Amino acid sequence: MNSITNFPLISVVIPNHNGSGFLESCLRSLQSQTYRKMEIIVVDNASRDDSIKIARSTAPGTILLQKDRNFGFAGAVNAGIQCSSGDWIAVLNNDTEVPPDWLAECARAIQEHPDAAFFACRILDIADRSRIYSAGDCYLRAGIGYRRGQEQQDRPEFSRECRIFSASGCAALYRRKVLERTGGFDERFFAYLEDVELGLRLQAAGFSGYYLPRAEVYHHGAGTSGGEFSRLAVRLRTRNSLLLLLKTVPGKFLLRCWPMIILAQLSWILRTIAHGRMGSYLRGLASAFRLAPAMIKERARLRPVWRSSGESFWQEILNSESLARRDFIPARAGSGSLFLRWYFRLF
Repeated sequence: MNSITNFPLISVVIPNHNGSGFLESCLRSLQSQTYRKMEIIVVDNASRDDSIKIARSTAPGTILLQKDRNFGFAGAVNAGIQCSSGDWIAVLNNDTEVPPDWLAECARAIQEHPDAAFFACRILDIADRSRIYSAGDCYLRAGIGYRRGQEQQDRPEFSRECRIFSASGCAALYRRKVLERTGGFDERFFAYLEDVELGLRLQAAGFSGYYLPRAEVYHHGAGTSGGEFSRLAVRLRTRNSLLLLLKTVPGKFLLRCWPMIILAQLSWILRTIAHGRMGSYLRGLASAFRLAPAMIKERARLRPVWRSSGESFWQEILNSESLARRDFIPARAGSGSLFLRWYFRLF
């Protein structure tokens, strides 16, 4: 590696809302980093617990932004970026912990991949570190994001660095200039799929990123959101999956993929019914209708980007789906999402 003087300042942005049960361990792990050219920014979304007190006592040098209301993950990250000084932005969930060499591995990758716009970390279940939470994120023709390796046992292929479609917002790095050029996270998404939406815009603009297997992060998993089928999660995931299609996916892709998209949406409806969350689904649907005109208007701004990308954007989606498909080969037929096991058999 080059001299430490050539290494970038990395700004670590941590969104927080009533996360006092996790924030202290997250900050302590950052305090133990061997890579010291960093700044830590905690953006607190009007927490009612002891988060502010914990941040001040655990990491006194932390930049603390106190918001007067909950701006969600997307709004908090954007606020953190605006007050940051780093050339690279590391986004980190408050319910994560990182080993001492995490940022050093990220800095190494920045030096080795001058073409990169973003990096995805290797995220493991904190309670069982042999299980993957995300080995980089993929995007499927069904109009959904997929955390590569999710809920599967770790295996050698997840220890290999590779190009990746996008990064899980749980633990990711982005080049600051790229975020400024593309507009950062869409705050109307609030939380859930905002990282997928950003990943689509980055790929359409021709940017590339890498999965970093040695940059490990340990994640509690829905530690502060209440779980995959909480009322909030179902409402936001329902709404945002539709907003993403309305805003960020070119029309010709929608025409090519409508059978896969309809199947994915029907599967999601059935899962919400099975978990007794139909009311939350309908509220998400109503919210999507209210925001639909704004999303459709945004398409006009993205059309020049789509035209300039030609078929390369579509090829990146196909490559991403091919990478995800490897998680569902017959030898692993009993692992992962039931919907995706059938999806890859059909398509």
